[in-house]
Amino acid sequence: MTSQMMTTEQLRTQRKPDDVEASFNTYRGFQAMSHMAESLANSTIIPEAFRNTIMVKDRYDNNAKKWLYKPEHNPNGVSNCIIALNMAQRLGADPMMIMQNLYLVDGRPSWSSQFIIAAINSCGRYSPLRFDITGGDEEMEIPYAVTEWEYNKETRKREPVDSNKVARVKNLKCVAWVIEKATGERLESSPITMELAVKEGWFQKNGSKWQTMPEQMLRYRAASFFGRIYAPDLLMGLRTHEEELDSIIDITPEPAPQDEPTTLANIQKNVVKNVATNDQISTSNDVEEKNVSAKKPTSTEVRKEYLDRIAQIGNAKDLETVIPFINGNEILTDAHKTYLVNAVTNKIEDLNKSKSTNETVDPNRSAQVKGGLAMMINEAKTLPELEAVAPKVTENKAKLTPEDHQELLVKYSERKVIVAQVDIFDSQPEQKPVEKAIARIMKCQTQDEINQVWAEIESDPYLSRSLTEEDKKAIESAADQREAEITG
Repeated sequence: MTSQMMTTEQLRTQRKPDDVEASFNTYRGFQAMSHMAESLANSTIIPEAFRNTIMVKDRYDNNAKKWLYKPEHNPNGVSNCIIALNMAQRLGADPMMIMQNLYLVDGRPSWSSQFIIAAINSCGRYSPLRFDITGGDEEMEIPYAVTEWEYNKETRKREPVDSNKVARVKNLKCVAWVIEKATGERLESSPITMELAVKEGWFQKNGSKWQTMPEQMLRYRAASFFGRIYAPDLLMGLRTHEEELDSIIDITPEPAPQDEPTTLANIQKNVVKNVATNDQISTSNDVEEKNVSAKKPTSTEVRKEYLDRIAQIGNAKDLETVIPFINGNEILTDAHKTYLVNAVTNKIEDLNKSKSTNETVDPNRSAQVKGGLAMMINEAKTLPELEAVAPKVTENKAKLTPEDHQELLVKYSERKVIVAQVDIFDSQPEQKPVEKAIARIMKCQTQDEINQVWAEIESDPYLSRSLTEEDKKAIESAADQREAEITG
């Protein structure tokens, strides 16, 4: 009987499923985590980025005067839930709290500022986070550089134009601090000021909360800086949602305005229509002459309109189809037809030459070069190390596609901001770029050394953007002074 009971107990034990811990370490653990993520992704109370189904715009209801939405499958929902579960497991936090405070900005995760403050307060190592805000009695003017895209009538393109502006802000400063329980020492963040917000570009962004609630934003940013220095394990290397939004760099120019379409079907009628419209502006004494010219504009006027339309076309195949329109036009003289055909042919050759030049860059080779340079940028811990990478980016420009080269420039600028923020905590304040350049020039012993400093300034993408016209004039003046001292 005992033997039979033992056998039954053993069978029950064998049939009992093993407890599996959800984790990335084992296959069964990952399966368990995936099953949990599937259940969470079907919920409607979690943020949309983690759901299996999201609502997208379908059509506009004219009767109800509102947009109608339809459900659509979100292929990233379950994967995002798995990442959130892993982060919750590593932090020992509730998965729902992680999802509610985790934001995705251009594919990069970031925390809400409230979560960072709560994590620091509840970690048990420090007293509750406090903030000291000083200043605000006076307003100060802070200059900053801005790049705007303006339409150039001569080149018929939008081109970047640099200009200097001034922001008027209150002289507010915020410092986040705690008392470390283990030592009783007061720990402080780096001071966050409105001047810093303007110079870093946070204040002047469209819709920036720095303009409407500066004190709140100062507290949020000070808490983030404090967390990255004294509690990086709680933040897991992530920045706040507001910081990610402030760090976005828009490098896409606005399209050039076009008053009329440039489709091939409209080229012929637009040419005749525009010329006819211009001819309609006349005095009452020219009524009879107007009737004749409106029907048949001159060859010179038609040629001018064709040239304007040709300049707006940027595709070689579309340009080739313009030639029959030119040869079939009854108003154009033979000389003008030849002139226009040559203009079209020359532009086609220029476009093909530009295309062949771009095609000589191997995308795979470009990706390899970009990866190596990006690694060097990310591994740079100090400003001198990062500045040493700048000439290498310039040297390898011919091996990179325009997209990869632009991506490296953006990555370089972002890394320089991060390294500069780390340097804020050094005991000695860092010199401004213009002051560092002038100091280097004044130490030069030969003309070649001065020229080398200029070459490094021009090859550094960060310096070329951060130096204003006044800074460049100051550097030139210092170079002239040093040259005079060297030559005697």
